Amino acid sequence: MPLYDYVCPCGVRFELLVPSWSSPAPDCPQCGATTVRRPPSPKILGSAKAPTAMSAAPQSWEGVGSGDRDTITRWRREMDRRQEFESRHPEHREHREAVASHEGVFEGRPLTYQELAARSATSKDANQGVAQASHERRSAETPAG
Repeated sequence: MPLYDYVCPCGVRFELLVPSWSSPAPDCPQCGATTVRRPPSPKILGSAKAPTAMSAAPQSWEGVGSGDRDTITRWRREMDRRQEFESRHPEHREHREAVASHEGVFEGRPLTYQELAARSATSKDANQGVAQASHERRSAETPAG
């Protein structure tokens, strides 16, 4: 049985389950006059919650279920929704830097290209900048003794 919205000339509005779309309009429950079917109320779809932040996306092979196609597809769609959201609402844009290395000593805190450029600015050699950053991270992890 469909649910329809009705309105009476006296101003009363109500919903009623009727047997079919061709059923006659019911009388007003308040004044008894014949009512008219009105367009249904708009439905609110979606949610007020922002899409998942880019920083919450998996960043490892294990994080995407060892390459599970469905998991990768789901995350790709979620990140596409986030990018579209950020394009409409720039105040929610996350600051992201391109990552130069995220393995080994850089696993916990990835080496960004900005950091790499700053380190290699003096020597003009990116490899030396990576080596310097790697050495500093290893020294920070090893307790002095």
